[in-house]
Amino acid sequence: MREVLVLRDLECIKAIAHPKRIDILKAFNNLPLSAKQLSQMLDEPHAKINYHIKTLYNVGILELVEEKIKSGIVEKYYYPKAKNIVIDKNVINFSLREDDDEAFLSKFDDIIELFYQAAEEQVLEEKNIVDYHNISLTQNELIELNNTIKYKIEEIIHKRKSEDEESQYDIVMVSIPVQKKETCNL
Repeated sequence: MREVLVLRDLECIKAIAHPKRIDILKAFNNLPLSAKQLSQMLDEPHAKINYHIKTLYNVGILELVEEKIKSGIVEKYYYPKAKNIVIDKNVINFSLREDDDEAFLSKFDDIIELFYQAAEEQVLEEKNIVDYHNISLTQNELIELNNTIKYKIEEIIHKRKSEDEESQYDIVMVSIPVQKKETCNL
């Protein structure tokens, strides 16, 4: 099973957009399931669940992993192709205005795309370091942190011996101010 499946076309997105199909994907708990098992778990008619399974299978979100014959009937067992399913924002990307923020957002989009590609190609491993901290900093402390990281990268590159084995990495430091969530009152 892949770590991430990125949906890049509208047919896939349309297939996953139905609430019952989301329920079906959430029902898998590390075991393949048949339409019969899913219909019992979700308390829905078998034919309805089977229809939704076929839709997810036809666009490549589910895969057929096993077939068992029970009482002369072929029972098919399905499983999601990936642990995480995300929608590529470029499929539905649009902007009502053009300004300087677009260049910044484009850089961030490039980082996200590189991450998705690495996840799809299954090159993200334990050796990749992903670190997250939610901390309070002053603007000066944030600048100091950024400068320290830049300095450390330069120091490591200059200390490297030519015979050392190396691999190419994209190293990203992103500091995002935490905003209070606003609720939408309709």
